[in-house]
Amino acid sequence: MSVATNDTARQSAQSLTLRDLVKTYSSRGRDAVTAVKGIDLDIRPGELVALLGPSGCGKTTTLRMIAGLETVTSGSIKIGEREISQLPAAKRGIGVGFESYALYPPLSVRDNLLYGLKARKVKGAEKMVESISDRLEMNDLMSLRPASLSSGQKQRVALARALVRNPPVLLLDEPLSHLDASARNRVRRELKVLQREFGYTTIVVTHDQVEALSLADRLAVMDGGVVQQFGTPDEVFDDPANLFVAGFVGEPAINVLPGVARVHDGRVHVEIGSGVGSLATSATTVADGTAVTVGVRPQDCALSDRGNEGLAATVAYFEHLLEFGLATTTVAGIEDGIVVQTPAEQSHEPEQQVSVTAPAERVYLFDAETGERLR
Repeated sequence: MSVATNDTARQSAQSLTLRDLVKTYSSRGRDAVTAVKGIDLDIRPGELVALLGPSGCGKTTTLRMIAGLETVTSGSIKIGEREISQLPAAKRGIGVGFESYALYPPLSVRDNLLYGLKARKVKGAEKMVESISDRLEMNDLMSLRPASLSSGQKQRVALARALVRNPPVLLLDEPLSHLDASARNRVRRELKVLQREFGYTTIVVTHDQVEALSLADRLAVMDGGVVQQFGTPDEVFDDPANLFVAGFVGEPAINVLPGVARVHDGRVHVEIGSGVGSLATSATTVADGTAVTVGVRPQDCALSDRGNEGLAATVAYFEHLLEFGLATTTVAGIEDGIVVQTPAEQSHEPEQQVSVTAPAERVYLFDAETGERLR
């Protein structure tokens, strides 16, 4: 792809702004259900944002409202300075790639790409399709029908169909969900490169945190129709806003433990269970004796021979996973174990007595009732 083409694509990218966006479903004889509850997002031109969350959190509904496939109950959607929330889908100029590919089986790849352009009587449709085919290296696929394509090739065709209109905003709904693991990794890398080359403002809906963390410039973690946190992957991983975000983002999953805050000489430690020792935390606004929920990621924990520092624990079992190990430890007085990710060269035996430590700034405290972060 030429530099001039890249520059043109980037110049056509526009910001996308959501203000107090709400979607409520109602039907006679049933209680109204609000699927999206007042979302605010500011997406910069050329940025790739992932909407990440579990099924039913409102991410696909949000995408469909932006695309014009769902009516907006209230709120605003702007591309640049243009309000589009009440425009029909055909007039929004948005490219959409669906989870199901939605290709027409009787048509060749070329005709699949041409179909929408011809339906809208777009001038120069053939040249537009030739251009996108060259840029996506699809010339050898153009005469084939969808049944002859691999999953990765179908994904590329679906992406090409979304891109061929040169949209100011590109929406992709679970774009990799139907691919096997090896194809998913390959297509994910290709998608990242293509988005960078074309420079489109892009939203990807996904429930896969690896996909979101690897693709996105920023991600909006959603739950219950609300954006729980919006930030870069590092911000979301390293500084979770609440217990839901901490638990949803990260693999292996964060350790979640009940604890009691203790303050001495202005420093906060947290006692966990009825075991010996404690973990220091950088939180400063927690009163002595406060019951808290403690979150500490396995990657941030370390094991050492039992000593005066850290939390006294016992190794329950150890898994050697080649690149690293996972030790599950038990602490007196708590039901769930503490999982610790260890270096590849380290090994531990069941019943080994150890100390669990973690940097104070990586020991997160949350309100025991609301799950909100305590700092």
